Amino acid sequence: MPERLKVGVIGCGNIFNLAHKPALKAMRKTIKVVAVMDINEEAAKKAGKELNAKVFTNLDEFLEQDMDVVEILTPTYTHAELTIKALKAGKHVIVEKPIALTIEEAGKMIKEAEQQGLKLFVGHVRRFDKRWRQIKEVIKSRNILPMQIRKTEVQHLPFPADYWYWDESKSGGVVIDLGVHVTDFLRWFFESEPVEVFAIGKAIRGEARVNKTYDHVVMFIKFEGDKTGIAEVSWSYPLPAKYGVFYHHLDIIGKNGRIRYTPLDTPVVGVVKSTFEMPRFSPMLSTFPEAFEAELRHFFECIKSDCEPVVTARDALIALYIAEKARESIRKGEPVKLEVM
Repeated sequence: MPERLKVGVIGCGNIFNLAHKPALKAMRKTIKVVAVMDINEEAAKKAGKELNAKVFTNLDEFLEQDMDVVEILTPTYTHAELTIKALKAGKHVIVEKPIALTIEEAGKMIKEAEQQGLKLFVGHVRRFDKRWRQIKEVIKSRNILPMQIRKTEVQHLPFPADYWYWDESKSGGVVIDLGVHVTDFLRWFFESEPVEVFAIGKAIRGEARVNKTYDHVVMFIKFEGDKTGIAEVSWSYPLPAKYGVFYHHLDIIGKNGRIRYTPLDTPVVGVVKSTFEMPRFSPMLSTFPEAFEAELRHFFECIKSDCEPVVTARDALIALYIAEKARESIRKGEPVKLEVM
């Protein structure tokens, strides 16, 4: 394996520009982006210019390039097809969360990686955010022994009703797209497996009602050891910010103590000019950009050293499985049992 990995990027849209592009630029001494691909030629050309990489709009031509690893930063419904094609072309893959639209697709992706002897990483970036890692260390060092965790991640989705996020057949809706962050978080913090989920969904905004999807979901998840996770995810919060600021809340109740953390991604003061503004600490809304760089550095090192990542494709599969069963619970109006994956 060469010292400087050759990287290709598929998808030059929002998450690329906000998170992955700055991270890749910061790692130029250890990796080289050799090719970028997007069906939007203008977006691909802009990315290629900024990263000094070859530009493609055709997937087959892109995959013919000499690359060690491909990053897939495209809408959820494309993840499985693109990942499998990249693996068949002999490339390791880093794909953004959710791993796929369904657990069946995710299973095929994992199986293909195993058959090809290649690595498949999924971008569950919360595991690389220093805030959550520090809190998890406090849990261990202070012997908190969590029994109930409530995790809230809410925002005001800024996209119009015809955008793919609102189409449940493409994004999975808020319970999949945003929910996998929290289902993975709860399993990570509890260090135990889920056994049952009950969920309630609401269509609050007009965009959700038009698309017959839910934009606000609460999940109650039972874990082994009589542990309870409460997950609230929403695209419907009318937060006072121009770009739909993310809001987090974490409340951990344990046998030996409690931890409560409520980070607002805006300061407590506002700026009044011609309009009222609340500047963000981070342009990423939900996490800090350094977390994406830490994530990618870790994944690239796992490729070089042939080691197991801190978050595996199976972890991503289980996070999706819980969220998928939560959606089933909403439809049925009753709890759904979870099997060991």
